[in-house]
Amino acid sequence: MTIHNDIDRAGLASPKERRSAVIGSSVGTVIEWFDFTLYSLASALVFAPLFFGGDGLAGMLGAFATFAVGFGARPIGGLIFAHFGDRIGRKATLLATLLMMGLATTLIGLLPTAETVGVWAPIALIVLRIFQGAGAGAEFAGAMTMASESSDTRNRAFIAGFPGAAVYVGMALATVTIAVLTAVLTPEQFREWGWRIPFVASVLIVALAMYFRLQVKETAAFEAAEQKGVVQRAPLAQAIKSHWRVLLPGMGLFVFALPWVYVVQTFSISYTTGTLNVDPTSALIGLIIAELLTIPATLLFGRLADRIGRKPVLLFAAVFAILFAFPMFVLYQTESATLIGIALVLGLAVIQGATIGVSAALLAEAFPTSMRWSGIAISREIPAALVGGTAPLVATWLVAVGGGAPWLVAAYLVGLSAIGLIAIAFLPETLVRETARVGSPAIRETSDRA
Repeated sequence: MTIHNDIDRAGLASPKERRSAVIGSSVGTVIEWFDFTLYSLASALVFAPLFFGGDGLAGMLGAFATFAVGFGARPIGGLIFAHFGDRIGRKATLLATLLMMGLATTLIGLLPTAETVGVWAPIALIVLRIFQGAGAGAEFAGAMTMASESSDTRNRAFIAGFPGAAVYVGMALATVTIAVLTAVLTPEQFREWGWRIPFVASVLIVALAMYFRLQVKETAAFEAAEQKGVVQRAPLAQAIKSHWRVLLPGMGLFVFALPWVYVVQTFSISYTTGTLNVDPTSALIGLIIAELLTIPATLLFGRLADRIGRKPVLLFAAVFAILFAFPMFVLYQTESATLIGIALVLGLAVIQGATIGVSAALLAEAFPTSMRWSGIAISREIPAALVGGTAPLVATWLVAVGGGAPWLVAAYLVGLSAIGLIAIAFLPETLVRETARVGSPAIRETSDRA
């Protein structure tokens, strides 16, 4: 299994250009995931009665079904934009994804409810959710690609962790916003109009993100690929044809990693505040703390992966997830805000912190420049649609089947984590180690083990 070092051979940008690329990719990711998280929290808190006719099981399933629809659109948007990202460049494509996501989110905040326009309300919500999901699916794979191509071997997992950390900055900002609104407004005020405020206001921060992205130059790796004439006419097809041995275990990795995000981020809030009797504000505060701690955890795990390798860190995350799934729900069952907060921190900061940036570095190094965005998008976004976005829906159904008990959800997470563990074992170790001999150039050594 070949490891591609063409990122390093392309020549590195200046320190200023590297900082600009990391900031531009990360700031855009903050906005994208601020928008995306607003939807996930609103689906857990208010979309059922406003768009799907009630707070009961049917309404919640309807709200979480539209949450899943966004993930169904993720591979479509991700693969379409990945094609153009590998064909015409990273910068222009990332600008387009940001505009799509921002406009869809703003329009969601302006939608009439089912009480006003009947069935057209959920239909419009679904349409905008599709555009939101398509933008998000393209955004993160592109940000991972740009950040990885703007780093060198010595710190690639650390630098690739910045867009990953930016995901949780966006999530935390969205969660803080919703928590503040639920704290200062009455439940009736929040349901009637308060939830709309952050959706509509997102248009302002999208403009700020656009400013930063316009300052970013095209990556040196892509420019080198253009100059050498190796840009692929059909990068998606070429990635599948020539790199399926990386794509399959790459998808298995995200079959494990992505459901954990959305079980902890979305389902856990619904479960603890709905099925259990936890105060919504307390649950959201616990989630905010977990998201904030995931930011430094992502960067620290990236540093570790740059020292000991990508696979050891990813394997640790999968083993921890298998061992932690049942204890997490035991902590939820206590209905203690403190213990629930600890469970949320471990579910996000450890599992996601150890996977989100490290996986970006590994996949960026496993695919050549001409199909890097496509390879990352295929690996990540197909599992996002199949098991990521559906995770809250499946978890809600499993709790209903279990008569309100969460143990089937825990078993579901264990099974997905086991798949991830096996998949990670089949991924290559892509960390390139540099050693120097006296009086000779540095010699790069890389493991080609599966």
